[in-house]
Amino acid sequence: MSQKHQKTQRPRWLPALAALAAVGCIQQTGPVLSDSLGLAPVAPLPSSDQLAWQTQELTAFLHFGIDTFTDKEQGDGTDSPTVFNPGALDATQWMAALKAAGVRQVMLTAKHHDGFCLWPSQCTPLPQRTPYTVAQSPWLGGKGDVVQQFVDAAHQANMRVGLALSPLDRHEEPTTPGTSAYQPFFECQVRELLTNYGPLDELWLWGSPPPISPFDWTRVEHLVHQLQPNVLLDEATRDATGADLRSAGQAVPNLPMGPIDENSVQPAPGGPTLPNVWYPAESAFSIRPGWFWHPAEDTKLKTLNQLVGLYFDSVGRNSILLLGVPPNTQGLLADPDVAALDMLGAAIRGIYQSNLAAARPAVADSVFKDASARAAKMAVDGKLDTFWAAGEGKTTARLEVDLGGPVAFNLVSVQEPIALGERITEHHLEAKVNGVWTKLAMGTGTVVGERKLHRVGPVMATGIALVITQARGVPAVAELGVYQSSFP
Repeated sequence: MSQKHQKTQRPRWLPALAALAAVGCIQQTGPVLSDSLGLAPVAPLPSSDQLAWQTQELTAFLHFGIDTFTDKEQGDGTDSPTVFNPGALDATQWMAALKAAGVRQVMLTAKHHDGFCLWPSQCTPLPQRTPYTVAQSPWLGGKGDVVQQFVDAAHQANMRVGLALSPLDRHEEPTTPGTSAYQPFFECQVRELLTNYGPLDELWLWGSPPPISPFDWTRVEHLVHQLQPNVLLDEATRDATGADLRSAGQAVPNLPMGPIDENSVQPAPGGPTLPNVWYPAESAFSIRPGWFWHPAEDTKLKTLNQLVGLYFDSVGRNSILLLGVPPNTQGLLADPDVAALDMLGAAIRGIYQSNLAAARPAVADSVFKDASARAAKMAVDGKLDTFWAAGEGKTTARLEVDLGGPVAFNLVSVQEPIALGERITEHHLEAKVNGVWTKLAMGTGTVVGERKLHRVGPVMATGIALVITQARGVPAVAELGVYQSSFP
């Protein structure tokens, strides 16, 4: 049985984690962890670690290394480590800019494909190779450790920490093509990162291009989960039954993974049919054309509309947005990137500034055990630790909210209590216009999960209805929000 399957079957309703205290965009309560009234969970279920990760919604990916100084996207491992010398590196500046945008987890490329390590690795180089780390650079007289500064700054900012490590190593591997000599070297690097820098929340490994020498992924997966049982492993560009997360987006455009809208998917699409597992997606996109900082791209950042569009197409589709924001040769996030982050953060906060459905009268065609704690009003109370649930045995349901008069809106947000499983599989929205309920053409969807954002506008209506036409179990909704967004 893979580590992923073990994680999703272990007890998961642990005491609420500190990281769950600030989830969603405006809610101040943590997600539902269990149901005291006996609503049956619908398998597969997230582990507590997956749940804490998924509710972050917006995360960042910092590509930094030799390529930053050589103006390359992918180095070949032959560039001298003496070029690495960020004169003003300040990881606290990274965190301040990212946190202001609403980012809750940060990930750093500890080693990219060129093989240059941003920490003073002590792993013995392969025959005929020399060490290739920050210790061989002039930065801080060879005494620096970017990974340590990054981890310390993230913890100081109360942000979750991830590291990315490339199994492909163009500096080390060419000396031993077709042999297994590289495997223990890579495992040594994994061991260093997972034992010397405290608990990590995520480890992101490139699955492609693959290492040149034979490579045992299963051994690496077991090592990762042995060293840190709570770290979430994403093997990025390969489907893996031993991983906890999967990647999509710009970083993996051609990988045939399941739709990001669904958490309950096959662990390895195209392989033998297995029970579905909880396998959430993170959608990786860069704020720039490339992943590393290039001076020529300072004027080519994505526009605010494009960045908000990425938010809608990832977070709004039950995925996490993993946004690439690269430090420059000074070791700082560049001014254009900081400005773009400021605008993105303000735009996202603006989207959720006023929930037109908040505390409005709500009714449902059924309520679980007729309990007031599962009444329709629980879906519009602004809290993720409460929810409405339909009647026992139901797999269809209708939830209506009276908006109190004609109001204009163009965005509807739906969230499930995902700790109880991904339940809704088909739904649509209706608006009450001139006293008549009308189906919204742009309000149709399948899975809801952590968050489904429907851009429906422009609409002028006196009521909104969520109509659930198919579900894996009794439908449940943690929050239904209605907004007038500046980014329809």
